[in-house]
Amino acid sequence: MAKSKKRSKNKGLKILGLLVVLAALALGALSLHNYLLKNRSNIKGKTTLFVRPEDNFQTLMDSLADKLIDIGSFVKVAEKENLPAKIHAGRYQLDSTTTNIKLVRSLKYGYQSPLMLPINGRIRTRQILASRLSKKLCADSASFMQAFNNLELLSTLGVDTTTLLTLIIPESYEFYWTVSPEEFLKRMKKEYDAFWTPERLQKARDIKLTQTEVSILASIVYGESNHVPEYPKIASVYLNRLRQGWKLCADPTVVYATGDFTLRRVLKKHLQIDSPYNTYKINGLPPGPIMIPTKDCLDGVLNEEKTDYMYFCASPKFNGTHNFARTGAEHSRNAKAYVQALDSLNRAKKMAEKKNS
Repeated sequence: MAKSKKRSKNKGLKILGLLVVLAALALGALSLHNYLLKNRSNIKGKTTLFVRPEDNFQTLMDSLADKLIDIGSFVKVAEKENLPAKIHAGRYQLDSTTTNIKLVRSLKYGYQSPLMLPINGRIRTRQILASRLSKKLCADSASFMQAFNNLELLSTLGVDTTTLLTLIIPESYEFYWTVSPEEFLKRMKKEYDAFWTPERLQKARDIKLTQTEVSILASIVYGESNHVPEYPKIASVYLNRLRQGWKLCADPTVVYATGDFTLRRVLKKHLQIDSPYNTYKINGLPPGPIMIPTKDCLDGVLNEEKTDYMYFCASPKFNGTHNFARTGAEHSRNAKAYVQALDSLNRAKKMAEKKNS
């Protein structure tokens, strides 16, 4: 009887042990399944996911539909991590090594990928700047314009709506796609302050211009030429005119005054426009820049070439350079040579067109 009870007890222990082993195996299998589910590479290829602040889990899934290899496994991991309630807006770069858990946690905690934002010269107005930024960043142009017109914010940055563009130093900057317009402007102020080193500040004092005035003059020089080596010489002409009390008489400012930035030739009628930007009518510099100048152009003004030139006009060689003159008579000869070369070029073009027609 005792032996029978012992055998029964041993059998029970074996069964219990077997159940424990099976439970452990099941638990291990489940853990392995969850591990593989989380760490499964689930992106078809290199791509970029944009998630806007107003997006929810459904719109997120719509965006991911053509990017995921297995939608179901992603949904399981997302729900387990409570992602549907905690999605962060952002720009996320994905590739074939992106796992479910990496994607889910990136979206959950906002681990977005930065982008390089190039800001070029020749942007003429804050409206154009707002439009271009909105094409690269999450905020729309209206949001940027709201910041660009915020006088209280601009005052803390040392600018106003007229001089705002002087704050922008052309360069490629790293930003998060979700950067706010206010954060963008504060970053530009930081980069502006970094550009204006003690050496540059001293050079501005040497030519008796403020930082803002340097930017305004550089914008005019930049409107005149793309030829970097000539920037210091063109700057010298305008600085000489300012020192002599002359009007600047700069054609690029007239183009800005017309509002027609496609204008290629300034005519006498354009010179009569009443505008604080028409330097044929006003004395001194206009109230703000006519475009964003490059670093090269800013430095061209700061490193003004010491000359007694008072005039310049485009070279008849049509190579982007200019001929400089000290007197009106010399300038008239240079201008006449350019006009003759231009007329000759136009005649040659017409003859070629006629021959080919």
